[in-house]
Amino acid sequence: MRPILFLIPLMLTTNLFGQDLSTHRWENRIVLIISNSQESKVFQDQVLEFKTATKGIAERKIVVYHVVPNQYRFVDYQKDNTTNEWIGSSLLFQKYGDKKSDFNVVLIGLDGSVKLQQNNALTTTKLFTIIDGMPMRKSELKNRKN
Repeated sequence: MRPILFLIPLMLTTNLFGQDLSTHRWENRIVLIISNSQESKVFQDQVLEFKTATKGIAERKIVVYHVVPNQYRFVDYQKDNTTNEWIGSSLLFQKYGDKKSDFNVVLIGLDGSVKLQQNNALTTTKLFTIIDGMPMRKSELKNRKN
């Protein structure tokens, strides 16, 4: 009985402090901005790049996570650019961070698969071009016209 009691608190802790990105599947595209430091110039520049294109980000159903080694925060440009407080967890950083680089950006599609991963800042022009070329996005645009 003791091993089961030990696992229950561990499972609850993981669920409370680790972000499960599958909650966005088929609802949102996800961009992870990952850096070894919040103070990194490229990290700050990437955050600013996205802040200047909130309409296009919201239109494409993109949610953004800022991820650093031991914490993350969620930004929802569809809801008044709401930036949540930092949450302590290293799971996103461990899963998606690039061990060979201090910075990377990851785009995850509606289906939950990684569509792009790069080690330099991502312009919103490139991001929108990639997304607008995806079959699901083309279908969204076609349905909107009808």
